Amino acid sequence: AEEEQFLGYEEVYGGEVVNDHPDELWIYINGMLTPLEGGKKHCKNMYDMFGRPVKLMHNPTNSVFLDFFECLMGKTGLLRHCTTGPRKFIKQVLEEEMEKDYKKIVLVAHSQGTIITGNVIADFNDIIDGTEECSDEKRALIKDNMSKMEVYLVASAAHYVNGKYVSNLECLSNRGDPVAVFGHLYPEVLKRFWLNTRGAGMLYNDCIDQVEMASWGHYMDSNYLIPIQKGAFSGSKLVTSYLS
Repeated sequence: AEEEQFLGYEEVYGGEVVNDHPDELWIYINGMLTPLEGGKKHCKNMYDMFGRPVKLMHNPTNSVFLDFFECLMGKTGLLRHCTTGPRKFIKQVLEEEMEKDYKKIVLVAHSQGTIITGNVIADFNDIIDGTEECSDEKRALIKDNMSKMEVYLVASAAHYVNGKYVSNLECLSNRGDPVAVFGHLYPEVLKRFWLNTRGAGMLYNDCIDQVEMASWGHYMDSNYLIPIQKGAFSGSKLVTSYLS
């Protein structure tokens, strides 16, 4: 199986890239069944749309079965304490990037990537809350960077989403997205009954809902990025603050 990879700007864009916002860090965490070149293409499209180069946290495609199994592990918490590879990897990368004193950190995650991202945010919340042991220096660093973080979960299938320490967290879903219906769009009255291994129901707290009621589809490019360029999700900060 492939290993997770974190690709910098030159690796994503095939050379030097103009960066008019060097004090911002943008990272894309891809979904299931996204090959490396597909993840790069999403980053390139976002650069064209939002005017910021995007680093790629590539969660590799193994197979339909293995990707789905990994989704299940992340969503139900079966591997909460023996962390799945991508979750452990992105947490480590973010902790390293937080040392660089950015003014803003923006995470854009899609599909399976939303599960991983939601769980990593939960880990950072635990550190800030003091329920996970770490040094005071590390806790202060994470708290400061979380306050500068914006998170955009596209077609979220995450079980646990809690943006209480980030500056902005949005869930963007098409009402007819067949994956988001198992996360972000799962009926609100039923979320507390879908329990993970810790007995916790599905949770979406401190999260701004952005839903296109008449739209369908799950693909990042054709069902989300291209529609955003054409006026979809007009209330999202991605559109109001960044779309060029």
